[in-house]
Amino acid sequence: MKKNQDEKRSLWQRLKVRYHLSIVNKNLFLEVYSRNISLGRLILLITASTLSVSLLTYLIIAFTPVKSYIIPGYESASDHAYLIENTKQLFRLQKKVQSKIEYSLKLDSTFQDFGIPLDSINNATFEKVNLEARNNELLPDGFINLSFSEESKSLAYFHFFKPITGLISKELKINEGHNGIDIVAEKNAGVKSTLNGKVILSAWTVETGHVIAIQHSNDLISVYKHNSVLLKKEGAIVKAGEVIAIVGNSGKFTTGPHLHFEIWFKGSPLNPEEVINFE
Repeated sequence: MKKNQDEKRSLWQRLKVRYHLSIVNKNLFLEVYSRNISLGRLILLITASTLSVSLLTYLIIAFTPVKSYIIPGYESASDHAYLIENTKQLFRLQKKVQSKIEYSLKLDSTFQDFGIPLDSINNATFEKVNLEARNNELLPDGFINLSFSEESKSLAYFHFFKPITGLISKELKINEGHNGIDIVAEKNAGVKSTLNGKVILSAWTVETGHVIAIQHSNDLISVYKHNSVLLKKEGAIVKAGEVIAIVGNSGKFTTGPHLHFEIWFKGSPLNPEEVINFE
């Protein structure tokens, strides 16, 4: 016991021994710095310096952007949130692209089933439709079919509803690729189906905006373009005079609110003014 106390006392005595630290200019043999310091004080000084440097290094790494350069794979809270948001947006875009692809495939299949080869969905030009062969598929039981007899196949037996009330700003000009008429109407006016039928297209296109097309009996198809809102989906059965859309100014090929209205008969564009009184 006494030996241990003597060793502790001896260690404490050695730590208290003071040394003279002197720095001398070698060329001039001139002392430029001197200091008396004990071994214990020197150890404390070194320990404090080490701790100070360690603390300063930690603060720099923890609270400055330096950590992103020296720590592999590190990302800040803002970077993490930004990455999550980008991932969500990418996921949403992927879903939209996938839905567009599925919709296009469904649309192509639908038109092929109806016997309607499309040159372009945007142009919405239709070929002849063999309605009689597909009548049960297009029109449900109880639907008024106007093509029972040879006599009813004349367009004179059809009563075409005026799709919208307004002024005709551009007439049918097939040689210019304008396969219908443009009708300027009041804002938010309802667009009506010209005949009974089934909606075979209700979609958005870059050129024609919100466009809806309706299959009627006797190889007739009506098309309504540049709407602001579509009120009917594909497959919907509509009656003559029923509101199917709201007039608008959507799409690239438009310079103002109006309805572009087309009637196709046996695969060829028909002048709506010949069957409908727009006055």
